[in-house]
Amino acid sequence: SWKKEFIIAKECDLDLIEFILDFNDADENPLLKEGGVDEIKSVIKTTGVSVQTICADYFMEVPLHSKNSVTANESREVMLNLLDKAKSLNVTNIVIPCVDQSSLDDQEAVERFVENLSPVVKIAEKHGINLSLETDLAPKPFLDLLNKFDSSRVTVNYDIGNSAALGFDSEEELLTYGDRITDIHIKDRVLAGGPVRLGEGNADFAKFFSK
Repeated sequence: SWKKEFIIAKECDLDLIEFILDFNDADENPLLKEGGVDEIKSVIKTTGVSVQTICADYFMEVPLHSKNSVTANESREVMLNLLDKAKSLNVTNIVIPCVDQSSLDDQEAVERFVENLSPVVKIAEKHGINLSLETDLAPKPFLDLLNKFDSSRVTVNYDIGNSAALGFDSEEELLTYGDRITDIHIKDRVLAGGPVRLGEGNADFAKFFSK
């Protein structure tokens, strides 16, 4: 039903849509299947709704930093394929989630991630596409990770719900790597066992951007 989403977006006066690449049925996703990009382009032309970002949830199931080298290599090939498709669609950001089961939960995982993603970064630089990382790292370790790549194309996907759920201070996050944010996910998450109401826990986020 992905084509219908473009039509609905147009009806809602939206100009852009973030395409999702899930692990399940990935081969049937138009981002990867043969001729799929042409289908997407056709829908874009018909509706006027473009694809600017791709959220690659695929890598939550098969992380680029998997301990299994075969899995890691296969994921890197998918990433390279996705970059080529993204270039064809004039996509500016590919979000790479490193949360939940794909969390960078120790230094070895960080080192594997940097090693496996670095060759991809070179291609992203060539294509002019940001690799927007979504992690559950605290502000300082997240900045350290970004700096390991020494590339302006390795950026941040800032998910305010995840940050609230983890108890991070939004002002500290924004002051630490705010200039590296190229993509934002907005949602609510449970904080310390209680519901996070709209705006609660993210007041500093609103104040920061209102200045």
